[in-house]
Amino acid sequence: MKSNFLTPLTLLSICFLWSCQPAKNDEQPIPAAKGFCLSADFKNQIKIDSIQKRTVFEQIALNGVIQYDQDELAALKSPIPGIVQSVSVKMGDYVEKGQILVSLKGTSVNDLGKELRELENSKRLTESKLLSLRSLLKDGMASQRELEEMESELKAVQIGIRHVKANMSLLNGSSENGVFYIRAPKAGYIVDKKVSPGMTVGDDADLLSVSKLNEVWVSVNIYANNLPFVKNGAPVKITTLAYKGETFDGYIDQVANFFDPEERVVKARVKLLNKDLRLKPGMSVDVLVEKAVSGQGERMLAIPKDAIILHNNQNFVVRYKNDCDLSVKAIDIVAENETYAFVKSGVAEGDQVLTENELIVFDELINR
Repeated sequence: MKSNFLTPLTLLSICFLWSCQPAKNDEQPIPAAKGFCLSADFKNQIKIDSIQKRTVFEQIALNGVIQYDQDELAALKSPIPGIVQSVSVKMGDYVEKGQILVSLKGTSVNDLGKELRELENSKRLTESKLLSLRSLLKDGMASQRELEEMESELKAVQIGIRHVKANMSLLNGSSENGVFYIRAPKAGYIVDKKVSPGMTVGDDADLLSVSKLNEVWVSVNIYANNLPFVKNGAPVKITTLAYKGETFDGYIDQVANFFDPEERVVKARVKLLNKDLRLKPGMSVDVLVEKAVSGQGERMLAIPKDAIILHNNQNFVVRYKNDCDLSVKAIDIVAENETYAFVKSGVAEGDQVLTENELIVFDELINR
């Protein structure tokens, strides 16, 4: 729906877009215009659409923001305090599972490495002692008890080695030469990055987040008056200024059971497939939800929303019969959605209306 507002420059351009000649009008327009025809050049700059009967349905438009799928999110934290040696990825990079992302250097890595080396040396020594005891036991120079004690000592060393290795592989990392390497736990995209080389990080500090983007969420704000129309499982259509004229299909996955007192809205989550990764986290979108209304399913005259002009609190369209027969028609909208406005009178099925640059024509018609 467009409001009538023309700048002086636009009005001046009209002089070049219109030519004057006598014309015959079959009926009186509202308001009326006489003796004007569309010039050939200007006609190339307008669009015309036909009014047809369509099934009535209304939609409500909710504000939303694209988010990455939290179920697919892997947040990586620092397992040790230390200094970041290198970061091999940037925001938005695709990574494979096991790929090195961050290297950290800290004293705890050296401590773990030292402990592991000591345990491995102890294991070799204990194994050697155990081999000697078994030989002595055969010769009667050692007791079974001594052998069992040595076997228990070996098991304790082996448990210690496994424990240290488990700590070193924490968060899919590994330690080499005193440097701890953080590896990607899964394939996906870097959707959050809070680390850079040279930074000093503490234990459990946030580093990176990895997520798949083939499916995304939309966080939706629902105001109280729209809450009755938003139900779990309901299909929705997503539009965004980035892809004008396109819609993306999704569904309401979850409606929160509480009211956000600060934003004064109820939050809902929409899930949808992200084909070709066109929808980016952080992108603002409109979420269109079908609204049950009186007369739902009835067929009425449907006028494209781009054709409607709001002037002095009244809705109008510019009806086109031929280049020299155009008129302004007042309409009363009964129901509407993002694409069409539904009316019962003012126009007829098959009438043609202007849907582009109609404001220029409208202004000329009502001011003549």
